[in-house]
Amino acid sequence: MYRLAVKLGKANVDELKRSLTAKQIMNWMAYAELEPFDERRQDVRIASIVQMIANVNRGKDQKPFTLNDVLLKFGIDQEELVTQKKQTPAQQFEIAKLWAKMMAVETDVKGH
Repeated sequence: MYRLAVKLGKANVDELKRSLTAKQIMNWMAYAELEPFDERRQDVRIASIVQMIANVNRGKDQKPFTLNDVLLKFGIDQEELVTQKKQTPAQQFEIAKLWAKMMAVETDVKGH
């Protein structure tokens, strides 16, 4: 929600949450997967350019640089930014339940 708030120029995240339905938030999440708009994706794009330049200019016997070698390190899992990890249906269901709780939406799904 904070990334979306920044993208939309909103300072009050609680107000933004109240102004959107759970469906709208899920649509924004889907959009962000298709067209990433946050700073982390920009870091990966720039790192891929740096990686290419470093590899073009590396020594003949030098090991090629990986994306993780040149990616800026922050307090997040950098490997997760580089590799797309598939979620299981159970993981997706847990995420949906968390979103529903966050949006104060009641869930009534049997068997989970």
